[in-house]
Amino acid sequence: MADIEIQMLTPPDWRKYKALRLASLQDSPDAFGSTYQKEINFDEAQWRVRLDAEPQTKSILPLVAVIDAVAAGLAFGVRHNPNDRTIHVYQMWVAKSARGYGIGRLLLQKIVDWAVLMDVELVSLEVTATNIAAVKLYQTMGFKAEAALEPLREGSKILVKTMTYDVKKDRS
Repeated sequence: MADIEIQMLTPPDWRKYKALRLASLQDSPDAFGSTYQKEINFDEAQWRVRLDAEPQTKSILPLVAVIDAVAAGLAFGVRHNPNDRTIHVYQMWVAKSARGYGIGRLLLQKIVDWAVLMDVELVSLEVTATNIAAVKLYQTMGFKAEAALEPLREGSKILVKTMTYDVKKDRS
């Protein structure tokens, strides 16, 4: 059994975050709204600010999964402002070499647990409609698909679906 740890990223971790984020964009370009070509040009300040919560405007939970001392997964929980009743999941990704160990489930469970503590109503994410493994993971964790499909990016033929998790059921 692999030793898996979920850690929160902070601004001093920007190099680790940058390496994982760029790896995710290269490995799974059809899973993200952004692109490797866009983010490879970010400077240190841009990487650091992504890991720095702005208390007046948003709350973030940037997570990294570490397996046997190697960073192997990434996920972000974001509450865009204090009045939002939804936590959004972004940048969910697990390295190919680490798939099958339950890392995706662990990352997502940390965000769901955080959502319960934040007293919100929903956790929401978007998933590429053809990514059957990811859709199944989200379904087994209680996420429900919304009806409408939307393009991944402007002009993209790849479609994503929104899936939501009802946080209120955890409190009942």
